[in-house]
Amino acid sequence: MKPPVEQALKEIERVVGAEHLLTDTATLSRYSVNMLATADILPAAVVRPASTAELQQVLKIANTCKTPVWTLSGGQNRGYGMACAATPGTLIIDLKRMNRILEVNVELAYALVEPGVTFAQLYRYLRDNDIPLWMDVPSGSPEGSCLGNITERGAGYTPLGEKFLFSCGMEVVLADGQVLRTGTGTLPNSQTWQVFKWGYGPSLDGLFTQSNFGIVTKAGFWLMPRPPAYEPLAVTMDDPEAVYKAVEILRPLKLNMVIPNGACVTHVRKALGLTACWGEGKNILPRVGRRFDYPAETLKALKERYALGEWNFAGALYGLPETVRAYRGIVENAFRSALPGCRFLSAEEQAASPYWRAREKAMRGEPLWEFDMSDWEGKAGALWISPVAPVTNEAVEQQIRIAEETYAKYGFHYAAELILGTGRDLHHIIWLLFDRSDAEERRRAELCEREMYDRYCEVGYLPYRTGLSTGDYLMRKLGPFRDICHDLKQLFDPNNILSPGKSGIDLANRS
Repeated sequence: MKPPVEQALKEIERVVGAEHLLTDTATLSRYSVNMLATADILPAAVVRPASTAELQQVLKIANTCKTPVWTLSGGQNRGYGMACAATPGTLIIDLKRMNRILEVNVELAYALVEPGVTFAQLYRYLRDNDIPLWMDVPSGSPEGSCLGNITERGAGYTPLGEKFLFSCGMEVVLADGQVLRTGTGTLPNSQTWQVFKWGYGPSLDGLFTQSNFGIVTKAGFWLMPRPPAYEPLAVTMDDPEAVYKAVEILRPLKLNMVIPNGACVTHVRKALGLTACWGEGKNILPRVGRRFDYPAETLKALKERYALGEWNFAGALYGLPETVRAYRGIVENAFRSALPGCRFLSAEEQAASPYWRAREKAMRGEPLWEFDMSDWEGKAGALWISPVAPVTNEAVEQQIRIAEETYAKYGFHYAAELILGTGRDLHHIIWLLFDRSDAEERRRAELCEREMYDRYCEVGYLPYRTGLSTGDYLMRKLGPFRDICHDLKQLFDPNNILSPGKSGIDLANRS
């Protein structure tokens, strides 16, 4: 009798065809690479279904054979795991072939897409069809999945930056192959699936974000009408303490919707790392083991070259020309009154810097085409640690102090950006770079990451997402919430086949 995995692969091959069930060494190696403080994680095989119907059949087979699967949409979430599974020997389901833009409604400003639709693909569709709508984009690769970023509750840089908040309607395939539509999509021939989020009865959409209760195969989300006027704001601040005043300045501007987008305050080290990723300045990409360790003179020269301060604010204004002019005056007055040493960059200065050019594009919904972390893959490690804070001076000071102290303890250098969403919450996205080829440095990176989680959770700051290797570590801090998540897993997926270990949810590791 064949082992369950072999039996499952034979049956799955009949569903998708031999060319879409991949077991060769080169392919498996590509799907094993990550940037975590762990070894590469080799899958058993990779299957690429082309439709919801094919995925249903694949899951029915996997469920019957009790074969664990791991789902990918784009495999581009670099600092959280990339394209590998949480455990070796898993069957990876890659949804890139499911890449149809099913609808873009211009009048009501929404899109409905499959998992394989990338930010680049949707942007080109809007541009090439002269559709007067803007999408939201994250800072990562243009080949990332629009749907995948929603289900990970990613953040972006336009007024629609809280992507899950602006999503509307999902189609989900459950472990037994059953298809569920959320919101008003539960009604056959629904006319409001992408315009009204809630439907009737309990709202289920959130259950399928950062979880492993089902596989989302369609997602709707809202787009932004192209505004009559748009103006990017670029402010540099040389005082290392300026970040705290900047937060106090920005809170009322955000709460009053003067600055409506996902505004950022970025530390110079992260700005330089992003500049390298965004297609220019490869010579400044931190070499393996350097961990943002710039000599003072080098850092000073790089600031001048790329028009950067110690802290750098990027935001944008949208609306009628007269509204934008009025709001520009309000923002300038607020910054200059509280931070007289800050500097507003001109349009020409922004255009001359790859960092500011990329920010300007992202805030109007254009993917960052230049994004390139190819020099890092397999060589350098990268972890994103992302605690959320209230938008207050005290909270930000506490969060930065924890990061700087912990990084110094383990021999790393603080580099982060603060993304202000609604004006109430702040995503503190902290980079941790390390040498994956150095076992001792990998160990320090892992210890540093876990101590950061310990310290932040101890004082009440929960990260909004985490990587493959720390999902269980973080989830175990959440008490009864963890128990409820496993109860739901038992209900939706009793055979524990869907992405076991995702977000720390795994029936085999429940105790």
